[in-house]
Amino acid sequence: MMEIHFAPLQGYTDCCYRNLHNRIFGGVDAYYTPFVRMEHGELRKKDIRDLLPENDNTGKLIPQVIVKNVQELDFLVSAIREMGYNRIDVNMGCPFPMQTKKGRGAGLLPFPEDVEKLSYYINDNPEVDFSIKMRLGCTDTRECLRLLPVLNGTRLKHIAVHPRIAVQQYKGDLDMNTFEEFMDGCEKPIIFNGELRTIEDIDNVVKRYPNLMGVMIGRGMLMHPSLASEYVTSKTPEADELLRLVLELHSGMYEHYSKTLQGDSHLLMKMKIFWEYLEDLIGHKNYKLIKKAVTITKYNAVVASL
Repeated sequence: MMEIHFAPLQGYTDCCYRNLHNRIFGGVDAYYTPFVRMEHGELRKKDIRDLLPENDNTGKLIPQVIVKNVQELDFLVSAIREMGYNRIDVNMGCPFPMQTKKGRGAGLLPFPEDVEKLSYYINDNPEVDFSIKMRLGCTDTRECLRLLPVLNGTRLKHIAVHPRIAVQQYKGDLDMNTFEEFMDGCEKPIIFNGELRTIEDIDNVVKRYPNLMGVMIGRGMLMHPSLASEYVTSKTPEADELLRLVLELHSGMYEHYSKTLQGDSHLLMKMKIFWEYLEDLIGHKNYKLIKKAVTITKYNAVVASL
């Protein structure tokens, strides 16, 4: 059976969410931190909190970093290793202009010489198991193919590939032809990432590409938190049971953030985000009521009515 990896999403899959998801739903072989980056020459405090081993109850966490050069990679790897991790994922897939314009994320893909420098560093640090998450390119799908000689010569546990270019963001068709060409030329284990929202979607990819190491799911898991466990167990919960489990997840997050965030307005803002991918589960009317709630009391009343 293919491995299921939970793709990181900024603002959603922090340590609280990951721990609760693993306990309540399970079925995931690897969780990733939202990308860790340097800010003003150091690690962001929120990244440190999210990375601390004592804050991880999954035992399956892989820190993900986003960098533009070897100097940033070395700084982040050193800091993360001090926390006790020996697995690190390098983000070369983030499509957001704020990162790509600075040469980070998918902004690295047009520059084989920069990727090659990162490759040298990875190969020179065998005590760390590295992997890469990437797109087909930043503005050109052929960028990934030009990187194949470098990637094939790099010591990697796997490469997760999203078959779009960065300028598409998350819209438009997946370029499966270029993905297949990349897969044919790649000598590393590949994980498929992109538009996996149902068991049928997973099955179709697995049947089409039986040599995959696994699949990576992000938004599809936020929409359907039991997706991985359903795939692993071949059991689908009834709608009322799924809602009960989601509310248990919500309750755990509410309890956590009510203690860590200051003020009802911050708590309300954070908890509204929880439902952004769950409209199909709770219905359009309830979703709108949650979005319109202006106080935590009104918010709690809507959630209690679900």
